[in-house]
Amino acid sequence: MAWAAKQQGGGSAANGLMHLESENKILMEALTARLGPSQKREPCELKIADFDDVLYKLFVPPETPNLVTLHCAIKDWKGVEDNGGQDRLEETFPGCVCTAEEGFDVAIRVDADNIPKGPWGSTGEACAKQMADIKTLLVGAPLVKAFKLLESGGSPQSGITTIQMRKPTPDGGGEMHIVAKADRVTVVFAVDFADETDKAITRIFLQEFVEAQRSVNNCPPANFSRGSEPPMEIQSFPNADGNPDIAGFISFTIFKSHVDSKPKMLQSAKQLVNFLTYLQYHVKATKTYMHMRMRSKVNSLLQVLTRAQQTSTEAKEKKTFTGKTFTRK
Repeated sequence: MAWAAKQQGGGSAANGLMHLESENKILMEALTARLGPSQKREPCELKIADFDDVLYKLFVPPETPNLVTLHCAIKDWKGVEDNGGQDRLEETFPGCVCTAEEGFDVAIRVDADNIPKGPWGSTGEACAKQMADIKTLLVGAPLVKAFKLLESGGSPQSGITTIQMRKPTPDGGGEMHIVAKADRVTVVFAVDFADETDKAITRIFLQEFVEAQRSVNNCPPANFSRGSEPPMEIQSFPNADGNPDIAGFISFTIFKSHVDSKPKMLQSAKQLVNFLTYLQYHVKATKTYMHMRMRSKVNSLLQVLTRAQQTSTEAKEKKTFTGKTFTRK
């Protein structure tokens, strides 16, 4: 699992699954060029769509090319804001939060000639990397809030925190439910895809997470359940009803040992925020691989048929073992 590989410092996941970096690569490249050593001073207006219905707009005005403004729109900003999203943004980028344009939820402005200091450091490259990962920063705020209470031994509020991670399909899904207890935090994802083939592959992947945890040390326990049978942690809450038409639910249980240091806490939040993206990537990659195998098999069968065809219709004279001749028509 990608979780265990990253917790242990590895760059790739077990069983050959690729680990996806959480930063937006296009945004990272544009920001590094302007905040990094090259100090590119050119106007820019770049709009980017990311996974989980996230939108970015990078704007550098021609009159002040040293001011870099990043706008961001998140699917469920209201839920994120109510659970520490705005506070975490101001804590990470002190003095840089500004008013967002219409259609966006938050915005930060950085002076390339005077890079601010934050928890990530004070270099332009570090600032660019943190800005390119703003989705993880914001959507992960409710998780970090729950993890801090778990790590400190505080008493969490009763109830469930639900974040709409992406637009639901006609059957539903796309939510992340956070259930905080005194000794654990359970994170439940309602997973679904519009395509029926994607749903079938997704169920196999989710069941494999449950099997894989048995061979990975110190990873959070994972449980899979069908759409008609929500996990016990959320069955008693009114807005967490099951739906037999979705792919299913997968839950991860986080204990104190998984978040007993700040790097582990942030890494756990990052892995959970990007779980649906990770899952979607591997579902699509599996379909691509299956199509490639099928096309390869069809090509090999066509070659067999081509070799079996008679290339000429002319009559040919043949000889028997005794020397007699005959004509094959």
